[in-house]
Amino acid sequence: QALEPSGHISRPASPQMDLLALLAADGLLNEDAASCLEEAEGVERRSVVLVGVTGDGKSSTGNTLCGSNVFKVSSGFKSETQEVAHADYKRSEGERITLWRVIDTVGLHDTDLTQKEVLDRFSVFADKARDGIDCFLFVVRWGRFKPEHDAAMAAFISNCGEVALQHTVLVFTHCSASPEEVQQQFAESAPATLRAWLPYLQDGSGAGIRAVGVDNESPSGAACERLHQALERLCIANAGERYSNEALVEARRRQAAVEEAERSAFHAAVSEWRRGTGPVVIEREAGVITRPPMNAEAPAI
Repeated sequence: QALEPSGHISRPASPQMDLLALLAADGLLNEDAASCLEEAEGVERRSVVLVGVTGDGKSSTGNTLCGSNVFKVSSGFKSETQEVAHADYKRSEGERITLWRVIDTVGLHDTDLTQKEVLDRFSVFADKARDGIDCFLFVVRWGRFKPEHDAAMAAFISNCGEVALQHTVLVFTHCSASPEEVQQQFAESAPATLRAWLPYLQDGSGAGIRAVGVDNESPSGAACERLHQALERLCIANAGERYSNEALVEARRRQAAVEEAERSAFHAAVSEWRRGTGPVVIEREAGVITRPPMNAEAPAI
C-alpha cells in the first residue's frame, strides 16, 4: 500500500482503472466513461452533496475530499458555483475500493439568483446521483451561524424534506478544534437558531451531534481524513440506506403544493378587495410616522 499525495490510501490496481480514476478526479470523464469505474469488480460507489451559503467553503471542502482543485473557489462575495458540478475520485483501503462522487451545489443564498432559481438549480444534484445520496455535507464557517444560515437550512429542508437530515453532517470550515471541542461548543455556546436544528442531527451512536471541524488550508491531509471518518460513521449509522431521488421528488411536490396554495390565497384576497367586500388593512412598522410631502399644498378649506 502507498499513501497518495491527496492523503488517500491506494493499493495496486489495473492500469486501466487507475487511469480512469485519475481522469474522473480531474473531471475529464463523461457519465458513460465514469460508469466503467462503477462496474469494476469490487468497487463500491458513494455520493456526497455539498450544501450551504456562498463563501463558507463548500467548494474548498469538495477539493479537500478529492485531493485536488477540481472545483472553482470564490475569493469574494460572488459565488463561483452557478450550476451543479461534480467530480469523482477513488479511495482505497486495503482490499476495499470506493468510488466517491462529490457534487457541489449553488449557494442557497446566491445574491445573483432568485430564490426559485437557486432551489431549481440546487435540485439538479439528483441527476448526478442516480442511485441516491449517501451524505449531505452542510458547510458553515466556524464561529458563524447567522440568519442566512438558518434560512439556508430551512430552504434545504423545504426543498429536500426533513428525511434529508438523517443523511446530513455539519462541516465547520476554518476550524482547528478537536471533535471533542466542537461538541463542547454545541453544549456551551451554540446560538439559539443552531440549537433548534441540533436534535435532528444527533448521532445515533450517542457520540453527540453529527459534525466535523476542518481546516481546508492545511496541507497535511488531516482534513480529508476527518471528513471521511464522518462520512463512514454516517453510512454505518444508516446501514447503507441512501437519501433517494424519490424523496426529493416528493419534497418538491409538497413545496409546489404549498406555493400554489399561497398564490391561490393571495389571488382570492385581491379579488375580494376588488369587489369591495373586504376591508383594506394597512400595517405600519412600530415608530414609523407617515407625513405628507414637504412641497405638498395645504388643502383647500
